[in-house]
Amino acid sequence: MKKITTSLLFLMTVVFMVTSCKPSKEDAINYNDKIIREQKKIVQGEKELIEAIKQNLNKGNTLDNLLKELSDQIDASKKIIEEMKDFDGKSDFKDAALAFLKSYKEVVDNEYTKWLKNLKTPDDQVTEDTLYEEEELVHAINRKLDKTNTDFLNAQKDFAAKYQIKLSEY
Repeated sequence: MKKITTSLLFLMTVVFMVTSCKPSKEDAINYNDKIIREQKKIVQGEKELIEAIKQNLNKGNTLDNLLKELSDQIDASKKIIEEMKDFDGKSDFKDAALAFLKSYKEVVDNEYTKWLKNLKTPDDQVTEDTLYEEEELVHAINRKLDKTNTDFLNAQKDFAAKYQIKLSEY
């Protein structure tokens, strides 16, 4: 009888330890929020750049400065997310965040840089080819970032479903 009681106590202890070592819902919320804070900084930086482009603020270095700020923020956010530990032994959401940042960095370094160069072309030197290239750059930016945003949001939804957290719109 003593053996059965000891075995049962041992089993209960193991079950308790296994279940108590799992991250809490609050841990999942905090993990999500930390990644989303960085993601929002990138989206906001891009939004400011687009708004400046729409307002034709290409005088001085306004657009170049906004592009550099966005690039620097991507680098800073990447460092923060890379330093995060995997959550519950899994890195899916973290990896999706890093892929999001990588895509944005590539678009900033390539398409946005080319677009800003085109925008600086003096009016008397703008050709149909210049306008066509600009249109193609905008389409490329939208296509690439729509995909990376969708992939990131899907990873976030999967993370939220797994840890039963409710996502809110911002």
